Formats: sequence, structure tokens, C-alpha cells
Amino acid sequence: MKPIPKDAVPGDPRWSIAFLELGQGLVMAGAKARIIERFTNLPHRRITGMYRALRGIDPPAGPIAQGSARHFAVPSKHTSEASRVHNAIFLACFAHNGRITSAPLQRGWRLMAAFNSYVILTAKFVESTDSRRLDINQTYALLAHSGFMEQAGTPEIQRKKCPTCLVSYPIATQEPLAKQGCPVCAINANCWRLSRQAASQSGNRAS
Repeated sequence: MKPIPKDAVPGDPRWSIAFLELGQGLVMAGAKARIIERFTNLPHRRITGMYRALRGIDPPAGPIAQGSARHFAVPSKHTSEASRVHNAIFLACFAHNGRITSAPLQRGWRLMAAFNSYVILTAKFVESTDSRRLDINQTYALLAHSGFMEQAGTPEIQRKKCPTCLVSYPIATQEPLAKQGCPVCAINANCWRLSRQAASQSGNRAS
């Protein structure tokens, strides 16, 4: 996709094709109609027609569910360490593609470009951990909580750099930091624990 600058206007003939390509990309990714409308200014009827033509279905129904910030950052029975790594990878992709030009880029384009990069980068991780990849509507919600959608106030999610592995991962600013350790280090520690446990059991059987 051709990068779209932040000040580009959907009705400008110079950018009409780029905005149409962005809309098609968001449709193929499964974005909700309101997200596509926000970033492309395409009418709902046009988006519905694109969904039916490109995917043979209607746009996903319902509002843009954002959930809570802690869902993306605090480990729990619903939020695994692997899912927190997914969140960290996507935010890293979004931050990186915001630096590919000196001029600010349109946020919808950055969302789509970051999602494409994220899907490619997590292919082996999904296979090795049997984890579930974020869908594009979840990545939009993650960005909304992280302050990238220009809402007022302090973002509910910020990135923290691990001093051990140097990975930047999301933390919920309203939750205790003690509950939000580095997910990569947590996965590594669990792998080492399982490895030692397997070696111990193997040694016991041999004796």
C-alpha cells in the first residue's frame, strides 16, 4: 500500500486510489465498518458492497468493542503471557512504521501496515505456542487504549522496556506494576522450568 500522509484528504483525487486500497485492505482484514468509515470516509453502503464483493459476507456486526486496558496487559486466566507478547509485537510494528518517513502518516494506514507486519512476524510464534493472533479490531482497541488515536488524557496502556531482554511490552498504567512483569521473560522461565522438570524425570527413570 502507498503510504498516506496524515494531512491527506479522502476526497482529494491525488489520494483517492490510496484510500480505496486502504479500505479494501481493511475489509480483507475483517475490520468493522465504523473503523473503515473513520479512516477512509467511505459510506457504509460502499463498505458493505466491498465486503460482499471481496469476501462474500456482510461487515462484522455490533459496536467497536474495546474491552478494558488490563485485558491487554495484566496476566490472568483470560490473558496469557503469549497473548501479551502478541500485544507487544503489534505495538512495536505500529511504532516502527510511524518512523518510516519524516512526515506523520495517516493512522488508518499505520493500523493496516502494522497489522500486515504483525501477521507475518507472528507466523512461527503462533505455531510454536498455539496462541491466538489478535484480529484487526482488537489491534484497534489496543491502540485506542495506548493513546495512538489522539484521545485526551493519559493513555491507559504504555510500553515498558524490560531491563533483562530489552523487549518493550504493554503495561496498564492503572494497575500495579508488580503484576505486570515481562511476558517474554516469563515464557522463557517457564520453558527452563519444564526443561529441568523433564530432565529430572528422565534421570529418575534411568536410575
